[in-house]
Amino acid sequence: MRDVLRSMPGPVFLESDRLSLRTVESEDREFIRSHWNSPELRHWFAKTDPIDSERLSDFLETNDTEVHFLPCRDSVPVGFLWLFRIDDVAGRGEIGYWVSPEEQGNGYATEAAELGLRYAFNERGLHKVMARVFEGNKTSQRILEKLGFEEEGYLREHYFVDGEYVDTRFFGLLADDK
Repeated sequence: MRDVLRSMPGPVFLESDRLSLRTVESEDREFIRSHWNSPELRHWFAKTDPIDSERLSDFLETNDTEVHFLPCRDSVPVGFLWLFRIDDVAGRGEIGYWVSPEEQGNGYATEAAELGLRYAFNERGLHKVMARVFEGNKTSQRILEKLGFEEEGYLREHYFVDGEYVDTRFFGLLADDK
């Protein structure tokens, strides 16, 4: 897979064979909001309340502990990826991602997460990236395992989602593991 980091006026792009990972622009907010609110995706989020434009703007505000990207195929967004809880002193952060329901099954989540990890380790210099997955989200668990993550913990009934408590698996990947 070719991995090119190039600086351009505006967003920084990471590229793979099929996807580019670019920063979020204001015109992308409706894409993110509408997909974030879709029942197929929202069921897997820790916060399942619908997100409005104001809350989305607050979420996307740039800060030192989060970065947000859109994985795109031929310049068209296919999902969303973010690194959050970034602690540059400790050298760790957490990764989250989703792919539009109509684009699922094409390997985009794996490819986008791999680009996000390359950014985290190579550009941010993080030592460790973590991820958390609800027990029933087997697809995301397989993605993390495919990328080399190891399960580091299991918390019973850790989140309350759609009227029930759900167990959560925690995964970690060290820079040296890649």
